[in-house]
Amino acid sequence: MAQKLGQLERVDLRSIWKLEPDFSKWLSEQENLDKLGDAIGVEMLPEETEAPVGSFSADILAQEDGGDRKIIIENQYGCTNHDHLGKIITYASGRSAQILVWIVEDARDEHRAAIQWLNENMCEGIGIFLVKLDVYRIGDSEPAPMFTILEQPNNWVKQTHSNGKLTITKQNQQVFWQAFQDYAFEKRQDYKIKFNRRQSPPQHWLDLPIGSSKYHISLTVSSKSPKRVGVAIYIHKDKELFETFADNKEAIEHELGFSLDWDPLPNKQAARIIVTNKMDFEDKKCQQSIFDWLCDKAVAFKEVFPKYEN
Repeated sequence: MAQKLGQLERVDLRSIWKLEPDFSKWLSEQENLDKLGDAIGVEMLPEETEAPVGSFSADILAQEDGGDRKIIIENQYGCTNHDHLGKIITYASGRSAQILVWIVEDARDEHRAAIQWLNENMCEGIGIFLVKLDVYRIGDSEPAPMFTILEQPNNWVKQTHSNGKLTITKQNQQVFWQAFQDYAFEKRQDYKIKFNRRQSPPQHWLDLPIGSSKYHISLTVSSKSPKRVGVAIYIHKDKELFETFADNKEAIEHELGFSLDWDPLPNKQAARIIVTNKMDFEDKKCQQSIFDWLCDKAVAFKEVFPKYEN
C-alpha cells in the first residue's frame, strides 16, 4: 500500500506576524536569522532592529559572522514597490552595508530587473538579494517559513583579472580552499563540529566565524617568499578587545600550547593575533599536512579565545 502523503498548505503571513515589525522581531532572533542565512549562503549575527538611519530606520542591521561586512535587511509585506527599493539603498548608504537583503511576499518584474541591474553595476563587494517569503504547513503541523531567492549577486567574490578571468594565483587559492574544506569536513570531525562549510573564495584568506561580530578566525596562505600559511584572530574595530586578549597573553598561549604574534596594527582600526608556519600551499605533496595544521589551529582558537573576551 502506498504511503499516504500530507497536503502542503500555504499560510497567510499575517496570521503569524500581524505586522511587519512583528516579523522583523522574529527574524532578528539568531535561530531564525540562521534560516535566512542558510538560504542566501551568508552567516549573520543580529545587531539592531529598527536601526536608525537619519530620520528613518532599517528593519534589521546585522553583521556577517566570520567577516566584517554589514548587512541591511528590509522586510515588506505585499508586492515590491519603489518606496522600499529606495529605502534599502538609503539604509545601506547610511550604514555602509555591503550586503542588502530585501524580503517580500511577491516581486514585480520591473523591480527584479532593477535588482539585476544593480548587481551587475554595483561596486565590488556589494550585492543585493531579493528574497520571497512563504509560510507552509502540512495538516496540523507547525507553520514553517520558506525563503526563496529571486535575485542575487552574479559573482559574489569578485577577485578577478581585468579581463574577467581569474589569475593563476587566484585559481590556485580557490582550488586549495575547496580541497581544504573537502578534507576538513570529511576527515576532521573536530573541525566539522566547530565550523560550517563556507564558499571557497579565490583569495588568500578564508574567514571562519567564532560567534562574535567583533572578531573572527582567518586562515591565510601566502605565495610570496618565504611561503607561509597562517591562522589568525582578526579583530575588526575594537582595540580594547585586543588589549583584553593581550592582558591574558600568557594564559592564552599556555592553553594553546604555542606562541603567537601579537600585532596591534597601529595604523589601522583592526588588530591581529596570528600563528604562521613555513609551508607551500601549492605543493600537493604536503597539502594534507597543511590541512591538518590549519584544522588544529582553527579548532584550538575557537576553543580558547572566547574564554578571554571579558
